[in-house]
Amino acid sequence: MADPVISLIIEKTGDLLIQKLVFLKGVRRQVERLRNDLVRMRCFLKDADQRQDEDERIRNWVSEIRAAAYDAEDIIEIFASKVEFFTKDKGIVTKLTYYPFKIVNFYKIGKEIESLRMRLKEIADSRVEYGIKNLGEGMTTHGEELQRIRRSSPLIEDKDIVGFGEITKSLVAELLKEDRNRRVVSIIGMGGAGKTTLAKKVYNHADVRERFDCRAWVCVSSIYNHKETLTSIIKQLNPVTNELLDMLEKMQEQDLEQRVYQDLQDKCYLVVLDDVWKEEAWDCLARRAFPDVNTSSRVLLTSRKRDVAVHADALSIPHELKTLGEDDSWQLFLKKALGHGANAVCPSDLEVVGRKIAGRCAGLPLAITVIGGLLLGKKKLKSEWEKVLNNFNAYLSRSQSEAGPILELSYADLPANLKYCFLYLGLFPEDSVISVRKLIHMWVAEGIMQKRDAKNLEETAAYDDVERLCSRNMVQVAEMTVDERIKSCRVHDLLRELAIRKAEDENFFQVHDTRDDEISAKSRYLAVHSLPLDKNYFGSSTPPLRSLLFLNVHRENFSLSFKSFRKLRILDLEKAGMDYLPKEIGEVRLLRYLGLRRTLIRRLPHSLGCLRNLQTLDIRTYYPVEVSNFIWKLESLRHLYACRMECDVPLKIDGLRNLQTLLGVNFDDIMHNNMITLTSLQKLGIWVGERSEIDKLCLHLSEVENLKTLHLYRNITTVWPSLAGLSKLHHVTELKLSGMFLRKLPPDFPPNLSRLSLKNTFLRNDPMPVLEKLGQLSFLKMKDAYRGPQHMVISRHGFHQLKFLELRYLRVDEIKVEEGALPQLQCLRIRECYSLEKLPEELKHISSLDALELVDMPEDFISGLDADMVSTVPNLRIF
Repeated sequence: MADPVISLIIEKTGDLLIQKLVFLKGVRRQVERLRNDLVRMRCFLKDADQRQDEDERIRNWVSEIRAAAYDAEDIIEIFASKVEFFTKDKGIVTKLTYYPFKIVNFYKIGKEIESLRMRLKEIADSRVEYGIKNLGEGMTTHGEELQRIRRSSPLIEDKDIVGFGEITKSLVAELLKEDRNRRVVSIIGMGGAGKTTLAKKVYNHADVRERFDCRAWVCVSSIYNHKETLTSIIKQLNPVTNELLDMLEKMQEQDLEQRVYQDLQDKCYLVVLDDVWKEEAWDCLARRAFPDVNTSSRVLLTSRKRDVAVHADALSIPHELKTLGEDDSWQLFLKKALGHGANAVCPSDLEVVGRKIAGRCAGLPLAITVIGGLLLGKKKLKSEWEKVLNNFNAYLSRSQSEAGPILELSYADLPANLKYCFLYLGLFPEDSVISVRKLIHMWVAEGIMQKRDAKNLEETAAYDDVERLCSRNMVQVAEMTVDERIKSCRVHDLLRELAIRKAEDENFFQVHDTRDDEISAKSRYLAVHSLPLDKNYFGSSTPPLRSLLFLNVHRENFSLSFKSFRKLRILDLEKAGMDYLPKEIGEVRLLRYLGLRRTLIRRLPHSLGCLRNLQTLDIRTYYPVEVSNFIWKLESLRHLYACRMECDVPLKIDGLRNLQTLLGVNFDDIMHNNMITLTSLQKLGIWVGERSEIDKLCLHLSEVENLKTLHLYRNITTVWPSLAGLSKLHHVTELKLSGMFLRKLPPDFPPNLSRLSLKNTFLRNDPMPVLEKLGQLSFLKMKDAYRGPQHMVISRHGFHQLKFLELRYLRVDEIKVEEGALPQLQCLRIRECYSLEKLPEELKHISSLDALELVDMPEDFISGLDADMVSTVPNLRIF
């Protein structure tokens, strides 16, 4: 696979030609030639990419192409942005005034493109010197070497195994299950999680060996060789003689398939396919070589990809191998670091530092094994172990012969756009829980999904890529929404280190996490995790940054000059401590994502209206933000997040046809705009006052056809206005009401409402008799929503469609559930309800209930749980 960054930039250059054609027509031919030069360079990139790890000169050669590709995109986009800014939607007089400006800039960009083409020619000429061959000219690749290191065998079984007891029993039981059909049992997990180790343990289990007539083990790998796999199976099923070897040498693939089929046809067989990467590999074997003839045969498959396991047998749920818990991690660490097997006991002076080292491995058996092996060869001194702890990543990276190939294979198998997405995750700090919504906004702003042309498909494609990375076990799911969408994710430390190492090798990004780091003048992406006191943060260098992220930098009176950052697409200043935004921000014309969440900023400069490319603006600061009347100019704006915006004149927002999310706007501002013109608006959050006429608001919003979510909130201790009129909102399926002293529920609700959230509403009367009659309600969250009598009642047949119910911080001592209520309930979450004495007994009659989650509940409540009742719930989770 050619360099992911260059591949994407070549595609984006072509997209720019189409999108900005009207502004580029004066230099169209030069741009096309430049793009063709980059396309030709890509012919040599596959060979170079496979050899970057072997030769620093080749790595530098690829880096030069990448820098030229970045410069090409920057030159074209900056030029088009300037011409667009000065001529779009302007009158004839203005256009004539700026005509000389266009001529000068056409000449200037023409010279820059020609200079860039000369650079590319010099780079191309130098490839011969580096021995870089044309696409398709064969040689041993780095990937093939990784595969050879990775080859597995069932003969050498790791005796130091912990944490696999229950899953081993489960796998053995499934292999021995009475089912005459051929079935596939799958183990999935990230690289280094112990899939092969577990498969060996199951393969060599006494009950398994006794059950099957014959067994075979093959390591499939990502570079699948069908003939080699078939040959290996035949050798394991037959005595290996010279006659057999001669015959195998002469046989074609079709003959080998028939021979495997014949060898297995009348037998109850077990075949282990270790490390399967592609669905095609399974198809080749299953359809032509593995008979399914009612002999209770089994295939045990390991893979990093959930999709592969599901494809092999859609009826079999894959066994997902999670990282080890704290206790199991410690036991495995002791075995590997001290070498005493089951009798490993840690010297008292080493235990504290030892547990910290084990903790850094984050439950990954591979990391524990590598670090433990390093410590085994060192003196058992506290100073030696502390040295490893303080330089954990350096010691781990020195052991690449063990850890590197396993993780690098996962990266090498990613398509170009997923490589780009994975590398981007390395910008976030260690152990970060990363918001998927934020990640999607950033990826879209980077233009990774630029090729998608259907409405809103960029966000959909970006979410799909998050799912693909999770399915491949490159990224871990941290939190799911109730409707089973990924809400947040995290990257294991080892994989984050891989992303950082790859990114630094490719000059993709730089992470600045110590005060002594120097900012590279070549950095395109920079994540700042530690901020020095020196005001001149970037020194004399001015890197051509595209993304600048300040993550977890807590500094008061922090300021930043934007004059040197005209190429920025993404600027994230979350928690950075800034108290004002300089007016120079308006000169960063290519900016698409601006994050100011949890800063101290109280006012946005009017120059922000110059950011015509801005897609996401997050101003959920600690204070209400004063916004001058420029929002209507942000024609590319898709998402505007605010806690509360204030404007001295009615805020104009109509005409923003790309706007999907608008949170934190005042009631009067909404009523002064023609909301029908916001044709993409899906999510709207409005501050309402005591005199706000909600009935008129609902009529005003009733024809906004894409509006799905409405959030109404107050923070003043006076009563709410009348909430009549909600029934006019036929398109709204989700309603959130937040704010004190709602007193009573609205007289009506949107007719198609499926999701309802009540927060800090302090209702006086039990809301259940009203809410349980909402016919399509499937999701209900209540937080400090009720302050009436000390009990709530859900009546017979109430909530007949509700699937999720969360009750948080409710001051009730009893919840009554009548028989027949909540017939569809799948998850009940009770959180911080400190007065609640017990769970409703009727829960044991709700057959659909799959999960009961108890979060921050009193110890007396937990200890008093009825064991018989909670035993009827498949998943009890206590946090």
